[in-house]
Formats: sequence, C-alpha cells, structure tokens
Amino acid sequence: MVKNQINIADIPGISQLIKDYVTKEEKTASLYGRNLSPESLLLQAREKITNYKHREKLVDELQRQLKNLQLSEKQTINLKNLSLANSITITTGHQLNLMTGPLYFIYKILQVIKLCDTMNERQEEFKFIPIFWMATEDHDFEEINHFNFNREFISWNEKHHDYVGEISTGGLKTVLSDFYEELKYYPFGKELRKIIEKSYYTADNLSDATRILVHELFKEYGLLFIDGNTESLKKLFIPFIKDDIKEKKSFRIISKTIEKLKSNHYKIQVNPRKINFFYHKNKERNRIDETNGKYYILGSCKNFSEVEILEEIDKHPENFSPNALMRPVYQEVILPNVAYIGGNAEIAYWMELKDYFSEQNIPFPILVPRNSFLLINDNQEKRMKRLSLNINHLFLPKEQTINNLVTQNSSYIFDFAKYESRLKVIFDDLLKESANTDPSWKNMILAQKKKQLNGLEKINKRFYKANRLKHKEIVYNFEKLYEELFPEGSWQERVYNFSFYYATMGSEFLARIYNEINEFQNIVTVFNLEKGK
Repeated sequence: MVKNQINIADIPGISQLIKDYVTKEEKTASLYGRNLSPESLLLQAREKITNYKHREKLVDELQRQLKNLQLSEKQTINLKNLSLANSITITTGHQLNLMTGPLYFIYKILQVIKLCDTMNERQEEFKFIPIFWMATEDHDFEEINHFNFNREFISWNEKHHDYVGEISTGGLKTVLSDFYEELKYYPFGKELRKIIEKSYYTADNLSDATRILVHELFKEYGLLFIDGNTESLKKLFIPFIKDDIKEKKSFRIISKTIEKLKSNHYKIQVNPRKINFFYHKNKERNRIDETNGKYYILGSCKNFSEVEILEEIDKHPENFSPNALMRPVYQEVILPNVAYIGGNAEIAYWMELKDYFSEQNIPFPILVPRNSFLLINDNQEKRMKRLSLNINHLFLPKEQTINNLVTQNSSYIFDFAKYESRLKVIFDDLLKESANTDPSWKNMILAQKKKQLNGLEKINKRFYKANRLKHKEIVYNFEKLYEELFPEGSWQERVYNFSFYYATMGSEFLARIYNEINEFQNIVTVFNLEKGK
C-alpha cells in the first residue's frame, strides 16, 4: 500500500454538519453559496470581480509587507498578476504557531497552492493566486507556543498580553538549542536549522518570523502571505466595524442562523457576541461591551460614548481587532477571494456567516474542507497487514476496533444478542400472564427483568474480558500501533510538526504531500512516505 483513501463523510467522529455539507444534504443548502468544482470556481470568480474594489490598495500593502523578502520568480509573477483585473485568490489562514505548529498548517497551504495551480492549468480567463492569511491579531499564546518533534514536546514560555504577532522572538535561541542537538542526526537537519535561524533569529517579532518561515518553505510554489493587522487595510473595513459596534447587525443576523443550526441539531462552533471586535491599545486586546449607549473596554477603565467610539474608528481603525466571526468578513472585503480552505471547525463557523454576507452584499466564498493525511512507514504498514487492518478500521473508535479484532480472531463468540432476545420474550410473556392474573405483579416482573438483563450484561462483559485476555498479544500490538498513528489519542496531523519529516526528507516532503492532495475531494489519505521514493 502506497496510499489508501476514505471520504471524510464516512469517518465516525466527523461533525454531522460537515458530513451533511460534503454530501450536499438539503438542510445545509442555505448555509453556503456554491459547492467546489472547476465550473463553480469560475462562476465565483466572475461574481467576485464585479464586486471587488480594493485591488490597488491591497497590492500596495502586499508590496510593502514583502519588500524585505527575496521573492522567487513565481512569487514575483503572482504579485504582479494580482494588479490585474482578472486575478483572484484562494486563501487559507492560521495562527502563528511556533515552527508552524500542527502538520495540517502545511497541508492547508499546499492544498491552496495545488488548487490554484490546477485552475491555472485548466483555463485562461482568470489568474488564481494562493494566499496565506496570517492570524497576527490572536492573543492566545498558549495555543501557539509549542510544537512536537518526533514525540518530543518543545515549548516557548513567554509572558505577554499583546497580539501574538507582536511578541519578540528574542528568547527563542534558548528554547530551540536542545532541538538543534536532535537535528544533527537527520539528513536534512542542517538545512532545516538554517531556515529556522533565518526566520526566528533575524526577525524582531513572531509575525515577521512566521512570514519568513512560510516564505522559505513555499516560495518556489508562488505562495503570497498577508498580515491584515495594518492601518491601510483596516481603513477599508471601517464601515463594517461601525456596523457591528453601533448597529449590532452581525449579532442579529448570525443569531438567527444559530437558531437554524440548532433546529437541525448541529453543534454551534462559535456564538456571536453583540459586539464582535476587540479594542487594542497599549499592548492590550480587550473585549468591547455596550450598556445604555456607553461602550466599555472590558478589563480597563476606558469607555466611549457612541460619538466618541465612532470617531475612534474613523481615526484609528487599526485599534479595532475582529474576533473569529468577523475575521472571515474582513478577509473577504480585503481580498479578491473565491474560496477558503480550512479545517472542519473553521468551515463550521464560516457557515454561520452566509446570511450576514448576503445582507452586506459580499460574495460568500466556496468553502473547502482541507485534505487530511495519516503518514505511515514500512514497519507500520507491515504491522497493519499482520493485523488485517484497513483504513476504515483505523478511524473507528479505538475500543470498537479492538473488539472487532478480538472477535475476528476468536473461535467462539458469546452471542449476547441471542440470549438477551430470549430473556425479553420470557418476561414479555410473564407480563401478559400477570395482566390476566394479578396486574399488581407488573412492577415486580419489570424489576426482575431489569435485574436479569443486567446480569446477562455482566456475563457478556466477562466473556469479552476473557476473550480479550486470550488475545492479549493482538490487543497489545494494535494498541502500540494506534499510539504511534494517533498520538495522545488524536489525529497525527493535530499533534506532530512538519519538522521531523522535513529533517528526514527535506523539501521532498512538501512535494510528496502536494502530489497526493486531491483538491476537489474531501478525503483522508493514509500514505506511506517510504514508498515511491
């Protein structure tokens, strides 16, 4: 097996909203615009082009942000093309995780790149440009201050209250020193160390460091990246900031969508606030709340009247930072964007926004759940074969797979359902008899029925426990394999960092993932990196 694939809709544990979205269930139809296809991307591009107004200012800002980087030929062409009226973008975004954080950071970017490449090969009407949106305004440092290299947890402990993008990288040399010792033993460890030092040692803050790191990894693919935390871009968003803070329009509209989601028993990813912006000043990012016409900056002594806060928005829009629900709106106002690629949680909160986008006359982008990968090696593949495991088994709940393995390797299985059915028939007959004899016996019979069924359940558990003990070697081998493939009980891509694979394979790792991405399907690929070298 070089690779094996499964649709995300067939995986237990994937949210019902995402399953219904990718299978095009009717009840999700009002939560998005177009499904992903080459044809729908062209339709989306035509719609976006007629609505987009900020191309010149976007290009000016991007040129400013990228001026200190040595752009590749492909990046230079993409930046130049972005000035053209027929250029549009496909975007993904992420927090500024140390060393990119989880593997899916890399997967999302490569899928954006490949989707753009595919569309540029298929047609000439539009130029598709891949964009990475840097979430520099987040302030939850604990979510991004670590990465996992070959099961070793490396953490950066730094006190701060500011946007993560503005945190100084000065303390990272000490944090990464032990990591460098590990890299010595890998074929491409020296190359990776050069990239890290160029990124984190030459930059003053995490925003600049992440920009350099992403640039070094993806420059040959033509990726461009943007930091929305600038005065020039925030000025373009002033009407929407005012609309949210003064009129509470986003809260009203999104709340109605939330009720629609609840009526279909979908999990709510993000609940809207009455005001969906933070106020950022003096290295503090605080929520804004309004009571009786007064706007309070929570966690501080500062407050504004309505006139004052509207003046503040006009003079200093850079002081207003969108939350998770307003960031997608900001992104779609700023960029000539047609599609967003994200994880399932991201797609879920984007779907809360469709009606708000319609109200604001902003084209709603095509939402693309990202591809996922489970990377294995030759040894793990051999162990899977010995256990007769396929991709479907891997994504079942762990105990269910163990139960299946024990069952398929057992010569005798206690047929619990058969005996349970017999007991129920006996007690149902007793209830009928008692109704004709003495109805007061009913509760006694029901109690005895419950007692006997509970006893049978205990017997069933004893049988299973004995069977499991009999096949303890199979159980042990599976649990060991599962721990390797699903570290900490989570998907590999949510725990491991790209650095181990890059140190082992160099840029070939990125190329292999790029080649295996299926840009028009919602799939998980189990992929043996040691095959097909």
